[in-house]
Amino acid sequence: MKFDDQMAVKLLAHSVNQLGTAITESLCTTPDRRMVRLMVERVKGDLDGFLEHYEAVETEEKTG
Repeated sequence: MKFDDQMAVKLLAHSVNQLGTAITESLCTTPDRRMVRLMVERVKGDLDGFLEHYEAVETEEKTG
């Protein structure tokens, strides 16, 4: 696995972790909705970065 691919997978793992934290916070008796929203927005950005990397790799593989 290339270094860039490893970094993308680490980004994905971090996103999963952050989403878990957001879920835990949202299940609290009095969740901080602002914090949950910010965490989810960060996860969305991280997932966009992950998908951009994988789309670039797929395009590179197709063009050879």
